[in-house]
Amino acid sequence: MLRFLIISDTHGLREPMRELYDLYPNDGIIHLGDHIDDARWMMQYTAGHPVYQVRGNCDFGAQGPEDQLLELGGVKVLMMHGHRFGVKSGYGGALAEAKRRGADVLLFGHTHIPFLEEREGILMMNPGSLRNPNRDYGIIEIENGKAKGALLHQYD
Repeated sequence: MLRFLIISDTHGLREPMRELYDLYPNDGIIHLGDHIDDARWMMQYTAGHPVYQVRGNCDFGAQGPEDQLLELGGVKVLMMHGHRFGVKSGYGGALAEAKRRGADVLLFGHTHIPFLEEREGILMMNPGSLRNPNRDYGIIEIENGKAKGALLHQYD
């Protein structure tokens, strides 16, 4: 089984990322933007542990992809921040892009609102924001070519 820590919208708040990394053994961290520099800091902290990252709408001038299609354990995972697909107004545009690219899982952020649902055969997750009072994040587990997700809170 593969396990990935899903975080988004850290906006410079790095200590919770370190705490979650230390708490959850995982095969990689997926950072969905706002601030991509936080993901790069995690790469240094973890000394080369896989940290996948995309830029968000607040990553002014930062270099890096706006989205990535990963294959993890036989599952195609599309990661994006979501602002380019209008996720604050609905998930239709992001879902259409995931379908167009053949994704099994769609990961996005931007709204700061946790969301987990399967639509049209695609597992969709927004982990929320580590900046939220409960410090929202997600976990994706992949086993036998199937993905399942959970939304969690660092502070309940």
